[in-house]
Amino acid sequence: MRPVRIFRHQSWVGAGRIVETLTSSNLPFEIVAIDRGDRVPSSVDDVSAMVFLGCTMSVNDELPWIEEELSLIRKGQARGVPMLGHCFGSQLISKAMGGTVAPMPAKEIGWYKVARDRNPVTDAWLGDLPDEFEILIWHHDAFTLPQGAVPLYSSSFCPDQAFVLGNTLATVAHIEVTAPLLREWLSVYGDDLQPASASVQGAEQVLHRLDERVEQMHATVTDRLYACWLARVREAEHRQKMGRIIESRSET
Repeated sequence: MRPVRIFRHQSWVGAGRIVETLTSSNLPFEIVAIDRGDRVPSSVDDVSAMVFLGCTMSVNDELPWIEEELSLIRKGQARGVPMLGHCFGSQLISKAMGGTVAPMPAKEIGWYKVARDRNPVTDAWLGDLPDEFEILIWHHDAFTLPQGAVPLYSSSFCPDQAFVLGNTLATVAHIEVTAPLLREWLSVYGDDLQPASASVQGAEQVLHRLDERVEQMHATVTDRLYACWLARVREAEHRQKMGRIIESRSET
């Protein structure tokens, strides 16, 4: 199987549960570390899927690698490559696919309950999850849904929280976060939790029952969504493999 390519934009904003899931599933992956100067590949032919992580920049910043990633996402979309985006990564996917990304009236940071949508596509991804469930959210900007995208869930402060479009999943929430990773974020970027407000929880609130809350989020939401997405990655890889076999036989 070709590797899953993970795009990391800042050294301390790691992949968390994504890497744990790929490792436990014996699926190969590689990391393109923009933070250490890695170049954005120009091709999608050598990967089975792409994952785009978060960062503190905006997708509207005029940085060369942002434009290169947007172009790569469009190539991936055209080729049917499964993609997964978290926070900044989800905003990249939205913008590349025709959505817009803009600052919210107020940033949203903390453990908040989201309300799931009810439609056949959402039901296929979320299964028997309850009407409301708690996840970790940390963002300043919000995306709009690209044409054809189906929403998954919404929060009180941001109606467009997540969407699926074909075999691509994008969520502005940090369902990939682990307890050690979140503690690191707070040590590096904790000032962003000021001032506290209805949509911004203080550090004590974010850390309250942290290990338990992360475990619960993974068990109920993260692992469910990752399993659905990886099923589509395997399906796409199988189709690609069969296509190469047919093409090889036709040449002989």
